[in-house]
Amino acid sequence: MTNCDDRNYIAYCFHSVDGYSKFGSFKGNNNADGTFVYLGFRPMWILVKRIYPNGFNWMLFRHDDKQLEANSTSVEFGGDYIDMLSNGFKARTQANTVNDSADYIYMAFAETPFKYSNAR
Repeated sequence: MTNCDDRNYIAYCFHSVDGYSKFGSFKGNNNADGTFVYLGFRPMWILVKRIYPNGFNWMLFRHDDKQLEANSTSVEFGGDYIDMLSNGFKARTQANTVNDSADYIYMAFAETPFKYSNAR
């Protein structure tokens, strides 16, 4: 429900910057050879949330294979749910937090934030 007089709302608005950050959505394929998301840079970290159907926790994935449920009190843990590549990321699991047959939103920030940085 939106646009009601008796409710408060908050909006977080983001804008992608070439070589620095990217925000968008993707559809999971429920396969261990998951969906590839092109970013145009190697990510330092990625925040992913399943939005439909019925969302789960915000999952923060770091370049050192650590992850965290960003909206919970759980501790960070290791795992290989996502491969961070030189030009994007790819899900490597069928987990419902990142690659179920569902819609996801993401935000990603570059490891080396320069428009024409070299991949390693």
